[in-house]
Amino acid sequence: MKFYLRITENDMIEDAKFLYLGCPGSATAGSAVTELAKGKTLRGAKELTAEDVLILLGSIPESKVHCAKLAVLTLQKTIAKYEDEKRAHPKHAS
Repeated sequence: MKFYLRITENDMIEDAKFLYLGCPGSATAGSAVTELAKGKTLRGAKELTAEDVLILLGSIPESKVHCAKLAVLTLQKTIAKYEDEKRAHPKHAS
């Protein structure tokens, strides 16, 4: 799973897309995470949990709960990578 985020200058997630290779549980969880992340700040999105995904979905088979955990973890890693790159390459003030 991989997330693509459009982030505004004030660290708001304006749009979120995902790519996955896997089962329908992964697709469902990935979609839920994009819906939960849109409109949140990076800080707010980092605080999302698998429980938030499960609440949004209503119910999924117990054997697919790990998909929600994977989706949230992948989002958190995507945000961390963005923040690392932003720190490494800050914009120069004119």
